[in-house]
Amino acid sequence: MTKRQKKWVIGLGAGVVVIAIVMGALQLVRVAPVMILAIVGLGLLVVLALKIRANRKTKVIFRFYVAANEILMDGERGRYHFEIAKVIKTGQKVIRSMPDAPPLSRFALGALYYSIDDHNAAVEQLGFAAEEEVLKESRHLAPSRQLRRYVSRLRRIERRPKRYAKINAAMASLERMHQERAARLLAESQQQLKRLVEAHESERSEQNRAPRRDLPISSGRSLKSITAPPTISEVLNDVYQEDRTIS
Repeated sequence: MTKRQKKWVIGLGAGVVVIAIVMGALQLVRVAPVMILAIVGLGLLVVLALKIRANRKTKVIFRFYVAANEILMDGERGRYHFEIAKVIKTGQKVIRSMPDAPPLSRFALGALYYSIDDHNAAVEQLGFAAEEEVLKESRHLAPSRQLRRYVSRLRRIERRPKRYAKINAAMASLERMHQERAARLLAESQQQLKRLVEAHESERSEQNRAPRRDLPISSGRSLKSITAPPTISEVLNDVYQEDRTIS
């Protein structure tokens, strides 16, 4: 191969490389916008899914208000225990879903606990409801994102009383109960807990005062009269002596 041919081959190879680079760049330019659009679209879908999930959690709170109010308003008619347990489970999810749950949700859950005579849980929730009612008026309160979302949804419901008539009625009923019954339910639950504690302590004191039925120890026997059992070596020696005697 002559020098001219070598130069021609090298030039041809360089041209192929340059063309490949140009084609790859063009292909990348075509693909890049599609990739960017795909990433942006995926991000929007994630944000939308998170927003839908957050709104769904907020809606659960207001559905809990409606269900709790129906049970508490039934009063003497009563409900099956599993019905109340289901609503209580929803209330527990509501309380756990935000660090600063609204006082009305605490009261509704505490009143439900009171209705099934779970006074320990009732005292806990009604006590928190009283504390958070005070904190609600605090100027230094730093609300969580969940509470802000709840308040935003609450104001939207209040501005549309006809569309959300059932929710507004349930909340108004629970608010009346909260104002009229909260202190009484808390005091009665605390008193019931006090009675349970006193009854438990009384039972323990009765058990402590009861005479023990232990076996009596005879005073006529002294410690010196009590002999220790023979050792293993002594027992084996006696057995060995008996065998020799028999043989």
